[in-house]
Amino acid sequence: RFYLEKPVLHCVFKCFQLYFPVTLPTPRISLSTTNQVTWGERVDITCSVETQHTGGSFNLKKGSGSVIQTKSGTSVTFSFPKVDFANAGSYYCQYQTRVSSREFSSPLSSSVYFTVIVTVPTPRISLSPTKEISWGERVNITCSVETQFREGSFTLTQSSGSLRETKRGTSVTFSFLKVDFIHEGSYYCQYKTRVSSRDFSSPQSSSVKFLVVVNLLQPNISFSAPDGGSHWGPQGLEVTRGYSFSIICSTQPQYRGGSFYLEFSGSNITSTNQPAVNHSATFFFHEADYDHQGNYSCVYEVTVSSRTFRSSNIELLGITVKASLAPFIGSGVGMGLLLILVPILIFIIWRCKRQKRQMDAKMVYKQRAVNTYDTSHGMNEMEEDEEDYENADVFQNNKDSNDSDDDYISIDEKVDKKPRTTVDNDYSGPHEMSFAGNELEEDEDDDYENVCMSEEGGVDMHADGEKCWLDSEFEDEDIYANVE
Repeated sequence: RFYLEKPVLHCVFKCFQLYFPVTLPTPRISLSTTNQVTWGERVDITCSVETQHTGGSFNLKKGSGSVIQTKSGTSVTFSFPKVDFANAGSYYCQYQTRVSSREFSSPLSSSVYFTVIVTVPTPRISLSPTKEISWGERVNITCSVETQFREGSFTLTQSSGSLRETKRGTSVTFSFLKVDFIHEGSYYCQYKTRVSSRDFSSPQSSSVKFLVVVNLLQPNISFSAPDGGSHWGPQGLEVTRGYSFSIICSTQPQYRGGSFYLEFSGSNITSTNQPAVNHSATFFFHEADYDHQGNYSCVYEVTVSSRTFRSSNIELLGITVKASLAPFIGSGVGMGLLLILVPILIFIIWRCKRQKRQMDAKMVYKQRAVNTYDTSHGMNEMEEDEEDYENADVFQNNKDSNDSDDDYISIDEKVDKKPRTTVDNDYSGPHEMSFAGNELEEDEDDDYENVCMSEEGGVDMHADGEKCWLDSEFEDEDIYANVE
C-alpha cells in the first residue's frame, strides 16, 4: 500500500497522481509490577514507539478492544493508582498519528496481563499467662494482623474443633475467665475480610497450646500436746509415752472440700485420712506409744471437675516416743522421803527412850531422896544439941587454896562430876578419913545425904530432894556425900 504525500502532475499526454506510503512501527508495552497485583496497589503500563511522526498519541486498550486511556506522546505511562478487581486483565497499546490530514495507526503492541489479588498476612498469636494454667484462672489469647483491610474479623479455633469464637478487628483478645479442662489444647487464629464483594482469608497463624492443671500447695504440718507431755530434744520432737498428742494438717484456701491424709513411716500404720474442715484437719492420738514413733507428713487431696489431684508431701515431722519419767520420779521422791524420815524416826525413838530412862531414873532418885531425908531428920532430932560438921575435900577448878586453917562448911561444895571408882556408892563410913583443908579428921557419925549435881558442877543439897535435876551422865547412879 502506498500513500502519496504530494500529487505530481506530469503532463505529457495525460496527467498522473502519485501517492507515497507512511509506515508506523509497532509500539512497545511494559507493566510496572508482576502479573499479580494486590488489590489497592498502583499499577503502571508504559507504551512507547520510535518514529519520525512524533505528533501522535497512544491508546491503551483492554483485551476486549475498548480504549481505556489515551495519552499524547511517543512514550506514555498509563497508571492505576489503586487497582481493583475490575482492572485485572490483558492490556495493549497502539500509536496513532495524523499525516497530511490523514490518520495513521501503528500495529497493536504485545499485551500485558495482570490479576488483582487480596493478600492478607499471617496473623500473630500469643498466650497469657503461661503454657500451664491453673484450673479456674483466667486465660487470654491475643490475635493481631497488619493489613490494609481493617474491616475484617478474627476467628479463634481449637485444633480439636470443639471451640470456635470470632471477634472483629485487626487485634483482638479472646478470654477464658475461668478455665476448665475442656479449654485445654491447641489454638490458632485466622483473619477474614471482604474486598469488593469478595471474601478473603489470611493463612492460619501458628498455634499456642496450654494445659489446665491443679497445682496444690504443700500443706503445713504442726504438733500439739495439750497434756504437756512433749519437748524438743536432741533428736527433735519427743513425746512422753502415755500422753496424748495431736498432729494438725492445714493448707491455704485454693479449692473447696478435699481431704487430708496423714502419711506415716515407722510402723505398720501407713496413712489415715480426715475430711478438710476450713482447710485443716486434726489427727488425735489418745496415748502415745512406741508404734507412733516415726516421721509424719500431710497430703492434701481434692477432686476438681471429676479429676482427683494430690499435693506433695515434702515436709516431715519426726516424733520420738520416750518412756514416762513418772515411775522414776516417784521412786526418787519415795527414796528421798525415806532418807529424810528414817533419821527422824530413829531420833524420835531414841529421844523417847531417853526421856523414859530419865523419868525412871527420876522416880528412883525421888524415892531414895525421901528415904535419906527421913533417916537424916531422925538422927538430927536425936542429936539436936550436937553440931554436924561436914568434912569435905574442896576442889576448885580455877585456883588452889593454900590456907592452913581448917575449912568447915555447912553447905554442899563442888564435887567432881565423875563417880568414884572405889565403891559403887559414894559415901563416908565410920572411921573414914576426909580432908578439910590440910587436917585429917575422923567422922564420929555417918551421915548420909542425897547429893544432886548442878549444871555448873557444884553440889546442890536439898532436904527433900524433890527439885534435883539429873544430868544424862548420872542417869543410873546415886551420889551420896558424907555429912556430919
